[in-house]
Amino acid sequence: MRPDGPDPGTGYQWNMTMTEHKDFDPAEVQAGLEAGRYLLVDVREPGEFAEERIPGALLAPLSCFRPEHLPRGDDREIILHCKSGGRSGRALQMCRDAGVPVAGHVKGGILNWKSAKLATERAEDAPTGMTIPQAVMAMASALVLVSIALSLAFSPVWLILGAGVSAMLLQASFTGFCPASSVFAKLGFRPA
Repeated sequence: MRPDGPDPGTGYQWNMTMTEHKDFDPAEVQAGLEAGRYLLVDVREPGEFAEERIPGALLAPLSCFRPEHLPRGDDREIILHCKSGGRSGRALQMCRDAGVPVAGHVKGGILNWKSAKLATERAEDAPTGMTIPQAVMAMASALVLVSIALSLAFSPVWLILGAGVSAMLLQASFTGFCPASSVFAKLGFRPA
């Protein structure tokens, strides 16, 4: 790891007390990975990692993230990443709190990495399209909007449709069973 103080090459002020971190640009991380200076750790969940990942990244899901379990022992600096930067920011804070030195995270996560046209690896059988929970949310939102439009255009009785959708979602949250999920599963939508 770099010592406290300015980096002679970039001028970046390194602070190993973990009160600061760097938001790395994807191209900078790619160059550092190729040069062997960085170790990239993906804090997304296993399903996301299996679907698509940055080549060479290690997996340490935020849901069970333990800063003290990050790899150590070589001179590479650890850089975290997630989908868009939110989860890796939380993991950075966890590292700070635990006193584990991490250089920073990929600004904008894998989404920014892909928009920079950098390579990712995808499983050949990685599912594409909407997940069942996404389909249920989209359907529920559309039905509520339709019920509002119909109630404004014709009669307030159409608000019953929106209330029914809300009741279905509330029931699903308490029981863990959503009838709409069964329908979307039969239609071929992929599980979450």
